[in-house]
Amino acid sequence: MTLNFTPVVLAEGRILLRVATEVTEVDPSQSINYGNTPVYGFLTRKNETTVELPSGASIASAGLIQVRSKQVLNGLPGLMNLPVLGSIFRSRDYQREESELMIIITPVIARPTMQGDIKKPTDHLVDASDPQALFLGRVNETYATGDTRIGQLRGRVGFIND
Repeated sequence: MTLNFTPVVLAEGRILLRVATEVTEVDPSQSINYGNTPVYGFLTRKNETTVELPSGASIASAGLIQVRSKQVLNGLPGLMNLPVLGSIFRSRDYQREESELMIIITPVIARPTMQGDIKKPTDHLVDASDPQALFLGRVNETYATGDTRIGQLRGRVGFIND
């Protein structure tokens, strides 16, 4: 399966989105023999669409439906071919396989932020003391120091797993 999409920002908050999907599978019915080796063909199903939507809205694309039906005849060899009594020794199974591809895409326009607004995982980390580094193999202290803010929590919050 292949999914390609190309977003183009048109105006403030509007996005033109081109979505192309493709499903390729081996098709044993389209085969040729090269020497003693069969070379199978491929069955490809494609879908392509273009849509304009606002930032944060979702598009759902469904399709590329495939239905396969098979009939399998099972039974005891020899006895299942008897003219009248053969139906007692055989069974018919019907198999039906259905598949459908559904994709939901939600494009969002990313806005630039100030460098100071982005929190790094290494903020408020303190180097481990020499005894901790030598004897415990720690790179930094277990608890952060300083004012760590996570949501509305304030104070000494969180820990670091070594």
